[in-house]
Amino acid sequence: MHDTTPFAFELIPGDKVTNAQFEKCATLFSESYGVWSSKVSAPLKPGARVKMNSNRLKKEVLGDPASSMLALCTLDGVHIGHAFATVWPYEGSYVCWVTQLVVASDYRELGIATTLLQLFPGPNFTCDALGIASTHTASCWALAKRAHKLDLKFIEARAKNILDASPVPYLKSGLLRGSLFQDNKDSDGDISSIYTGFYVDPDEPLRALRRWQEEKGMKWPLGDLAEGNEFLCIISNRQ
Repeated sequence: MHDTTPFAFELIPGDKVTNAQFEKCATLFSESYGVWSSKVSAPLKPGARVKMNSNRLKKEVLGDPASSMLALCTLDGVHIGHAFATVWPYEGSYVCWVTQLVVASDYRELGIATTLLQLFPGPNFTCDALGIASTHTASCWALAKRAHKLDLKFIEARAKNILDASPVPYLKSGLLRGSLFQDNKDSDGDISSIYTGFYVDPDEPLRALRRWQEEKGMKWPLGDLAEGNEFLCIISNRQ
């Protein structure tokens, strides 16, 4: 268990997020998330930082402000981590989906991501599931730790209905990949992922994946990750 005492955490309703906070979130994402792979097309440049301005962040990450929220981590007033999430209904229940999770590179592996995700969905929403799609092993594991396990059968049973109901365009149009959703012969070692066409350079995620497997002494439960795909992690939020 990491000690996150020096850090301040705050959950902000989507309609209360200020322009200054959006700017800081966009800057941190652009400085910290990753670089484009060799498969991107112009005007994107292989090896260049994946960037996002505040206007695009509002449009693609926040969702409906009334159903969304920002979890924020600061250290002495400096923005060092954040997570956005949005809530939507599916099959008589609600899911809280993490649309962006970023921690500054100097402050990773300190439990910040896990603590940010613990704040969701907050007091205004009751959700029976939480989810994230990410190329980063650490982001998915931070969510899985909240449920104290990663239940692949839960993902298999919920994923399609949750994503079909999603108001987030890249999730709704994404293609489920992996042995949970395809014949094994078509999965190429993937277990639970979604094709979003987000071509981040695979070197850093693969290094993180190998490091995780070495530290835990086990195979990564969500399988391999093909370029253009993101790991798909969904957990139960039922107490």
